[in-house]
Amino acid sequence: MLFNNGNGKEPTMRRISQPDKTIARLETELANLNASREKLLAQRGAAIDELDKARADRRESLGQNADIVAASAAVRDLKARIMDLDELLVDVNHDISEMSERLTRERGVHDRNERADALEKIASATEKRARDVEVAVAGLKSAVIALRAELPEDIKLWPAHYAHRPIGSVDEDKLTASPRELVAGVLADALARALPDLFDVSRDDYYRSALSRIMMPKGPRADWGSDEPTQPLTAVEACEALISERLRELANEIRAGSIGSASDRVRPQVTYPKDPSPSRPPDEQVFVTASLSYFATSAGAPLICGRGRAHMLPKPVADLAIKRELGHRMSSPEGIEAFEEEKRRRERIRGNGDGAIRHDDCVALGDVLGLRASADEIAEVERAIG
Repeated sequence: MLFNNGNGKEPTMRRISQPDKTIARLETELANLNASREKLLAQRGAAIDELDKARADRRESLGQNADIVAASAAVRDLKARIMDLDELLVDVNHDISEMSERLTRERGVHDRNERADALEKIASATEKRARDVEVAVAGLKSAVIALRAELPEDIKLWPAHYAHRPIGSVDEDKLTASPRELVAGVLADALARALPDLFDVSRDDYYRSALSRIMMPKGPRADWGSDEPTQPLTAVEACEALISERLRELANEIRAGSIGSASDRVRPQVTYPKDPSPSRPPDEQVFVTASLSYFATSAGAPLICGRGRAHMLPKPVADLAIKRELGHRMSSPEGIEAFEEEKRRRERIRGNGDGAIRHDDCVALGDVLGLRASADEIAEVERAIG
């Protein structure tokens, strides 16, 4: 049977079965076999009662000079009947066992198909919703372009050279916020107000809120980061790559019996060697005079500590930073003096800091805390988990 998968592609063949009819027929046959078994058991019970009576009659006839031959023939006939009933019971029990196993298999297939059908239904529904998103985005695009067109390119509304621009901003060298940044800020706030749960809030030195692209949407391991810049997809293309195609893969695996449900396929969380332990060294407050970075976790990018601020650093990091003349402990006279001098500087320039700081701007202290697994260790874990 042909059906359209809802994504504009050619119709494909969908497996159509009649599990309900098959299961109903098997259930009827199994019920009939159980009924036959009950009848056979009842007949066998009655035959045993008759055999007991025939034996008793034969014993009684021994003392009455009655027809022993006829009495013995009755006993033999009843024994034969019981043996025949026993054979029939063996056969019917075998049929019941086979029918029960077949019914269990058919129910399993039916349940897997139902779960797979549900996933495919979700896949088709998400693709339809993604097309709705594209229509809405087209209207939003027109409104945003019109908003930006109202702003002269040389407009200067507020200084940004000491603000915390996102890392990698194309406007990082501009002293004031660009029209692009202004419109992006309006759009971001409008989306965050309407869809707050889609925005991730993070904190390094300052709070940030962002809606992130998944830079590598295709392949077995999607990722928010990539080694090279990637082109954005349309809503439908992204939905197919991230959701619907994966749902259909899951549906096929469930139908094939490879997995029991969608949750069975989720890859277990990997714990690399040398994860931070509860025995983390104590923190010390350091006034940083030159921007630095260090690995604070066992995975991810180094943590940036911008100059001109007091940071809480693990003691080994604090010791190394002071040794390399990148800062002073706030408990020292040098730290207090540097803090006050920075405060006076900001008052003179009416600024709050040095803006967005990139990793290239920092002195990289590296894995001071020894949290990072070696490349060989990571490769070994990756091989183990497949």
